Amino acid sequence: MQILPNIYLLDGFAYVVHPNFYLIHNEQGNIVVDAGTNPGDLERAEYYMGLWGISLQKIDYLLLTHSHYDHVGNAAELRRRGAQVIAGPGDAEGIELGDSRTVDYAAGFKVPPCKVDRTVEDGDMIEACGLRFDVIHAPGHTNGCVIYQLKHLGKTIWFTGDVVMLKNGPDLGWEGGEEFDKATYIKTLKRLVAMPVDWVLAGHQSPCLRDAHGLIGRAYVKALIEWR
Repeated sequence: MQILPNIYLLDGFAYVVHPNFYLIHNEQGNIVVDAGTNPGDLERAEYYMGLWGISLQKIDYLLLTHSHYDHVGNAAELRRRGAQVIAGPGDAEGIELGDSRTVDYAAGFKVPPCKVDRTVEDGDMIEACGLRFDVIHAPGHTNGCVIYQLKHLGKTIWFTGDVVMLKNGPDLGWEGGEEFDKATYIKTLKRLVAMPVDWVLAGHQSPCLRDAHGLIGRAYVKALIEWR
């Protein structure tokens, strides 16, 4: 499903599947953000992208927002297809080890370990397929959650993973992870409110292509009300 020019939803809400993951496709290559849960997710993505005439057999970059199983399940397979795998601090180690930072205890299966080629920190910049992604460290849901910021069509896009989502209003990440921390999460949201953003493409639920900055503010208010 094409969301914006050159940006596709590979799997997720539109296919009645829980986790979203995305493709940025241009003449220079393929960048995938998050990796879905299992091989079935990837097979479905391959089928639908084939309808657009786009092959997923060669992936250049895989940007992982965090280490949870429903976002990294196909990471090892995409790396086998050539992807340079990128993840945030701490979460990168969990992805490489396939340990409890993937919340395998909730998944009911062991996540295939995947080597991370680059660990990024807040303020880092990623050059990929002629595009620039800026890294925003956004801990709270996990210690190493990162948001990938892309300027596209004159707009600022955030790939937020589970930090902020849209579900009939603002939605926040699952609280069951070992590293989940409400106080840290609130500090992250306060910081994000001060930053400009136009569109949010999250790890679950629908995209926010109108008043994304307002969505971030409402998420901060929700956290303040429910978590303090």
